[in-house]
Amino acid sequence: MTTSDRLAPLPSVALNHLPRHIAFIADGNRRWATRQGLSIETGYEAGTAAVHRAIAQCRTLGVQVASVFIISERNFDRAPEHLGPLVKVTCQLVRKAAADADGPVRIIGQLDRAPQPLVDTIRKAEAQTRHLTGMTVNLGIGYDGRGDIERAARTAALLNAGNDTAALGISQHLATAEQPDPDLVIRTSGERRLSGFLLWQSADATLHFDDRMWPEWDTTALLEALAVHAAQTRTFGR
Repeated sequence: MTTSDRLAPLPSVALNHLPRHIAFIADGNRRWATRQGLSIETGYEAGTAAVHRAIAQCRTLGVQVASVFIISERNFDRAPEHLGPLVKVTCQLVRKAAADADGPVRIIGQLDRAPQPLVDTIRKAEAQTRHLTGMTVNLGIGYDGRGDIERAARTAALLNAGNDTAALGISQHLATAEQPDPDLVIRTSGERRLSGFLLWQSADATLHFDDRMWPEWDTTALLEALAVHAAQTRTFGR
């Protein structure tokens, strides 16, 4: 760990508004690699290191839940020369996340299109960490926010057949059920969109868009995001 990866003392205003749940849309690995004249796989590896930094930062802060968008459902349509390295590095990421965990590592997403070695790695990581009681880590792999909502709505409707209040049960059937919704959603690489990540859950979240590429994520970036969140006044419509 370098000096820049360590958490400096946080301003009191940030500590007073510490998010319970921080979600990261980890974007820009391939563009970062291209700009550096490096291979796509090297970009994914650098992005993996940034994921572990972000998770460690959240754990140090005392955040309850850290979520990271790794692979969208649509990413499984990428060309083999891009998907292969991504899957390989994601397996490594999941194994290390489980080894470092003090709380459950949960994969949110649909794995029906995922290669079997990735599925096996995920199942082992979930089983290995299920009993832990520290910070929950959600890894979005094969995740699609619309699909998450659709599945939750269908389940709620089936369980509440004949009841006009079925929609009230949607939150209980999302991939993040029983977790606090994200207070802060961070996207890197200069893109200003959620790309379907935790759509329902992020309705009241602070949205912070960072121009850094994801492999460049560091403590300075985190402090800036926390400062943005601390400056917000959320009334929740009241």
